[in-house]
Amino acid sequence: MILYKHHVLTKAFVKPLLGRILLCCGVLTALLEVLALLDEASDILGRHLGIQGILKFLIYHLPALATEIMPLSVMIGALFTLLQMALSNEIAVMRASGLSTFEMYKYLLPAPIIVGILTTIVQFWVVPPCEQALNTWWNVTDIAGDDIPNLWFRDQKNIVRVEQITKGGEILKEVTFYQRNPKTGILSKTIYYHQLLRQDGIWVASEKGLSTFVDQSQNSAQVVSYEGKIPLLATPKQIMNMTLKDAYYTPGQIWRAITHKSPSSLPPSNYLMAFFSAIFLPVEMAVMLLIAFPVTYIPPRAGLRNPLPVYVMAAGLGIVILQGMISALGNAGSLPIFIAVSAGPVIATLFSLAWILRLEER
Repeated sequence: MILYKHHVLTKAFVKPLLGRILLCCGVLTALLEVLALLDEASDILGRHLGIQGILKFLIYHLPALATEIMPLSVMIGALFTLLQMALSNEIAVMRASGLSTFEMYKYLLPAPIIVGILTTIVQFWVVPPCEQALNTWWNVTDIAGDDIPNLWFRDQKNIVRVEQITKGGEILKEVTFYQRNPKTGILSKTIYYHQLLRQDGIWVASEKGLSTFVDQSQNSAQVVSYEGKIPLLATPKQIMNMTLKDAYYTPGQIWRAITHKSPSSLPPSNYLMAFFSAIFLPVEMAVMLLIAFPVTYIPPRAGLRNPLPVYVMAAGLGIVILQGMISALGNAGSLPIFIAVSAGPVIATLFSLAWILRLEER
């Protein structure tokens, strides 16, 4: 009988909460899509891609926007759900029957956990292919070929600089390889190519390269013609992935970048932050639910005149901004990864618990 009661309560709590979370996510994602489209529509139409290009942009960009807005959607969905229950006396009835605030939270918890796990899966295995495909498509359709700034990355022991990337990474212009002394780290040699082309799975130079041998004193150098093997192992796909502003990678790609088994353009902290931020998403969703719980203390007679929902919304937005600032410190390597990922949820949890306990005392 007790198990049946728990099952009924869980279903009664989770079903409306999930519906409102998905509804909020859909509305917010649609708004962000419209804003993104307003920014890019002129370029898409300028490239003569038409309606098909606009739809392609929207589809490729959708998963990234949905995962970014999901924590805020959980908070807003929980706010609407709990506010409706409080104003319709459902919360008062449950408290009168002996159900505490934290027991209500326990019954609601499966919803954000499910959403968090699904968001993690999308973040790892749906967003990276879509963003990488969008980036490649955007570069291929670029007539001027200037949508990507110059790229610096590490390829094995070489530091590589590419001035211009076109045709989805198939054509590289103004490519320079910097080789350093493994013991001292001082520059010892550079190799320069005016243009590299990808043909039959290998890189081919349009003309001979130039090699510069730097003297150990770093005061003189000798420039000679270079006809040796092109020291570039990165594929066009890997090069295009490195042009992305954020680390949109699958776990396998993150591991290969950290262990230097594939070329990388970002410090290890960026890849680790991308991985652990996705892992912590279920925890973040659970915390966003907790932030919304103070609205359960609104008296039914007060109605919407009570300012508590506004305070809850402000607190949720503040936590999102705070977590973004802390994540930036983690990406820069100024904070340990675990602290950068967990600091926001911990602060939000302590703040929410203190707020709820303060309301309990009244």
